[in-house]
Amino acid sequence: MRVAIIKSSYAPYGGAEKYAARMIGAFAARNVQVDVLTAESGDWGQTSLDARLVSLKQVKYNNLLRLLTFDASVGRYLQKEKYDCILGMDRTSLQTHLRAGGGVHAAWIARRCDESSRLRCMSFKVNPFHRAMIEMERKAFLSPGLRRIFCNSHLVENEIAGFYPGASGKVTVVHNGIEWDELSEAFSGVAAMKSSIVRGLGLNSGRYYFLFVGNGFERKGLRKAISALKLLPDHVDLLVVGKDKNEKAYRTLAGKSGLEKRVHFFGLQRNVVPFFQAADAFILPTIYDPFSNASLEALAMGLYLVTSSANGCCEVIDKGAGCIIQDLRDTGSVAEAMNRALKDHISKDRIRESVRHLDFTTQLNRIVDMCIEDGRK
Repeated sequence: MRVAIIKSSYAPYGGAEKYAARMIGAFAARNVQVDVLTAESGDWGQTSLDARLVSLKQVKYNNLLRLLTFDASVGRYLQKEKYDCILGMDRTSLQTHLRAGGGVHAAWIARRCDESSRLRCMSFKVNPFHRAMIEMERKAFLSPGLRRIFCNSHLVENEIAGFYPGASGKVTVVHNGIEWDELSEAFSGVAAMKSSIVRGLGLNSGRYYFLFVGNGFERKGLRKAISALKLLPDHVDLLVVGKDKNEKAYRTLAGKSGLEKRVHFFGLQRNVVPFFQAADAFILPTIYDPFSNASLEALAMGLYLVTSSANGCCEVIDKGAGCIIQDLRDTGSVAEAMNRALKDHISKDRIRESVRHLDFTTQLNRIVDMCIEDGRK
């Protein structure tokens, strides 16, 4: 059996690349030959993958050319090579199986328009890159050769049904997985070491810390979290981990709100675990997140989760393990949800236990098994 995985780029700490590498290993464990169709075979070669790397051409001048030229290269290659299963993990138009981990681009543009002025909304709609993304998405979802779409949430499943009803019958929902066992030691050590962990991050013990993790602060809703913090008790702080080209504007917002000592920016971090250990709750008032891995990681670390209905991870929150912001546009509603985290809720152990069933290997193997089963038909 031959399987191709389409993944154009590689980043040493990229979540999608890590997921692809683990998927390759799962196929290899079943004696399945895997080819990785990529534009960066040299970078993939730095890892120990049990797969053949197929280097395809891609013009990297800008996002639009990257998108179109790689898709064209994949199309030409697949005209010559035949596979039992072609699993797309990128924005490409041809595959037999597609993991829509990034959600529906048309839905993302619609959500951005809801949050933006008419002029900015129009700019999204006429932007050549966004137009190309939506057209490629349409071709991919409605391709007669596509057999199955893997979604990481019912949120995305419903968006596909709304924007591309002809593809809705091909959807299978498999929630993201968490490395539950790997986090066991980090979680169990919190009770005895939390004070020292907090001090190690340059923070003061005795305060209540919300943690925000994410790159791209606008989409993730950091402005909403900062604005809501002003309505919370003075002993509550916000830890911000991630990067954004406009970080200075968010620092300015915190300062103008009188929160410069309560909002702590840590930038991009390779190891986020100490921040989960230091935090008391997790906040992600995101405009759109098909399924936030950071939110799931927070639950696996026993943190109460405050997020929006636009985060697919809200589908796995057990009663007492978190809450959903009722009105994302209303600062008072965001603050009300955050206030619930300050009150009594189920124990950290029970919050962590609530996502045990989403163990990474279990969720990954569900996708691999279905790909193999479909490929043999």
